[in-house]
Amino acid sequence: MNPDTLKDKFVGCMIGTHAGDALGMPVEGYDYKAIEAHFGELRQMLDARLGVGTYTDDTEMMIAIAESLVECKEFNGRDMANRFVNLYNPERGYGGGTANALSSIRTGIEWNLAGERVFGGGSFGNGSSMRIAPIGAFCYDGPVELRKIAYDSSRITHAHPLGKEGAALQAFAVAKAITSDPAEELDKQSFILDLIQFISNEGNIYKAKLLHIKGLLERKPDKAEVIKKLGNDSSAPNSVPTAIYSFLSHSHDFEDSVVYAVSLGGDTDTIGAMTGAISGGYHGKKGIPDRWLDVLENGERGRDYIERLAVSLWQAKTKM
Repeated sequence: MNPDTLKDKFVGCMIGTHAGDALGMPVEGYDYKAIEAHFGELRQMLDARLGVGTYTDDTEMMIAIAESLVECKEFNGRDMANRFVNLYNPERGYGGGTANALSSIRTGIEWNLAGERVFGGGSFGNGSSMRIAPIGAFCYDGPVELRKIAYDSSRITHAHPLGKEGAALQAFAVAKAITSDPAEELDKQSFILDLIQFISNEGNIYKAKLLHIKGLLERKPDKAEVIKKLGNDSSAPNSVPTAIYSFLSHSHDFEDSVVYAVSLGGDTDTIGAMTGAISGGYHGKKGIPDRWLDVLENGERGRDYIERLAVSLWQAKTKM
């Protein structure tokens, strides 16, 4: 792959996370009928609790992962956990399980033990999947390493096997998108089969959802059926496959994929962020609409910083 193309895809998956997160945040918790009634197709960034184009914990934690990988040139659990703790801003909308895990780390619990204390065995929420784009990019050419790092990064806050598997699946979907050429027709069924083969034996629920996606891609289901079969809540099994389907069913266009993801309602910021990561990895930054880029939050750790961080991640990868 042309180095500039790969760099653009690294930037795309991270800025894509920010864009999907920002589009979905204002309607988080709405059902799909309410979104349609109020907005029709939501294609403009709306004002949210922190302003237009602002991001949630999804993007904030993604930034921490990328910073750690750039600094350490590999996975370092203690460093990554400390960055999660240091960047933690409750106004970004952190879930209770993640907040509890980070609080435990702050009080001295080891990074690889804190997540196991959440919900008496670990969370299988989508909190470790939403932030995983930098790992998908950094390990785009190594699925074995990708799984290990995705699992280890998930353990910090989401230690349940389904939480770890969801993070690995989302990272692998980003990696697959990065290695796919948008100038060629995407073989969607092959894409899904590769994801199915990637799933571990503990991830049967994900295999079942991916098989549903295979069938859904062969026709044009209504949103109610997609939600019923794939889900739209904050658990990893009911949101990671939804993001994958949102990308594959609208793979021709970044904007259409993210708009569709958000239109399904429920955990819109996270499903939007995960769809944006995959679609951004496929199309690159150049596929993201300028009118969205122009309004994305751009403070100390905003759009320009995320882009520079993605380039640094690309440089760290290519120098290995």
